[in-house]
Amino acid sequence: MNKKSDLNELSAKKMLELNSSHNKSRPTDTAVRIGILLLLPYVLWLSKYNDAYVASIHGRMIHLNFDGVMQSFHNLLNNANTIVHEAGHGVCYLFACPELMTALNGTVFQLLLPMIFIYYYYKRENSVLVGLGGIWLAQNLVYVAWYMSTSHTPKRYPFFIPGADKHDFWFIFRELGVYEYDWLISGFVRVIAVVLLLASYGYLLYIAFLKNENRRRTGSYQRGIKQ
Repeated sequence: MNKKSDLNELSAKKMLELNSSHNKSRPTDTAVRIGILLLLPYVLWLSKYNDAYVASIHGRMIHLNFDGVMQSFHNLLNNANTIVHEAGHGVCYLFACPELMTALNGTVFQLLLPMIFIYYYYKRENSVLVGLGGIWLAQNLVYVAWYMSTSHTPKRYPFFIPGADKHDFWFIFRELGVYEYDWLISGFVRVIAVVLLLASYGYLLYIAFLKNENRRRTGSYQRGIKQ
């Protein structure tokens, strides 16, 4: 009986050690918490990003004010997203897709990559990167909603389809017969984007500041009962 209880005690200790080392390896340390808090200004700024707001800050983008710094960071992310967007169009050029699919595939690729990122890290139980992936997807959706809202100005934001100079959503909405509802579609996408943005950031805050605290309290309570 003593040997059995000793073995049980050893296995319990081993499990506690494994759990503690597993928790230590999770990215919930001070640096990650600071990083998540530093994202807050951008998340709040992005949540009000729309066509009217872009027009209001357009002349002030290059100045070192809050809007200028946030817009510069946003443009940096958008430049990276644009590479993926154009790759989606490029795939259709290679495989001779229909013109509608060619116009749509840029946005499909732009949204698909963060979705794959989220799925990849969800399967690996990396909650922080899942949350960051959610913000990345939301940031893309905010841009897509804004891009949709500019479909009535096709020469201002052109995309080059072979033989013509066309705005992606000017062409897509006209082909689908929903051109007069671009304001409604872009507004709906924007609502989804903002909800996802705030939910993803809230999830990161929960992971960084509350989840581990709850675990520690539960662990302390259970150890107190055993003692």
